[in-house]
Order: sequence, then structure tokens, then C-alpha cells
Amino acid sequence: MNGSKIRMIRELRGFSQENIAQRLGITQTTYSRIESNQSKLDTSLLSKLAKELGVTTADILSTEPTLVNFSPGRNSQNVDREESFFAFQKDLIEKIIALKDKEINELKMVISGLTKDKDTLTKMLKKRTSGQ
Repeated sequence: MNGSKIRMIRELRGFSQENIAQRLGITQTTYSRIESNQSKLDTSLLSKLAKELGVTTADILSTEPTLVNFSPGRNSQNVDREESFFAFQKDLIEKIIALKDKEINELKMVISGLTKDKDTLTKMLKKRTSGQ
């Protein structure tokens, strides 16, 4: 079973483990075991889960990536989930950019230090070669 795929689809849909577990009639602990590949789904539960997540059982079982449709229509909450998804993506991208900016600044400091070391060594070498 591809628990990580199930988790990804659930999170993209904006559902909590508790919410999906309740819809499936199982405990959150049992559902968590499904997502962590510690427990297997029977055919009936797999079918219910696929329906709740808005995908097919083949999508869940496939080793190929799953395309998740965010178009409104299944229920009115889809628009909110889509907006939530895009807000999450924007926040994630902003965090990545901030981390990369920090890395760039750290590398600039390293380059500056190396340039100073090079200048110091060049001066020392010039003094040595001019003194000989």
C-alpha cells in the first residue's frame, strides 16, 4: 500500500487524519497506521477512502503520480481547499526563498573572507619576491 501517496492526497484535499478516519468509520490511530504502511486496507475500505479523497482506487494503488483535480463541483468546500492549497504553496515557496537568500548571504560572506585571504597572501608573496 502506498501510504505516503494517501497522505499526500489527503493533505492536498485539506483533510485531517481524524476527519477521514471518522468518514471511514475507523479510529485515527488505525488511519495513521494506513498512512505509515503499518496496516493494509481491505477492498471495501480502499474503495471508501478513494471516494472520500476524490480519486480512484487505481490512483491510490498505482506507482505513478496521481493528478488531483481541484476544480469546484464535488462539494462547495473544494474552492476553500484550493485556496488553502495555493496559500500553503505560496507560504512554502516564500520559506524556500528565505532559506536560499540566507544561504546566498552566507556564501557571500565566505567569498568575501576568501577574497581578503587571497589579497593578504598576494601582498605577502609580493613582499617576499620583491625582497629577494
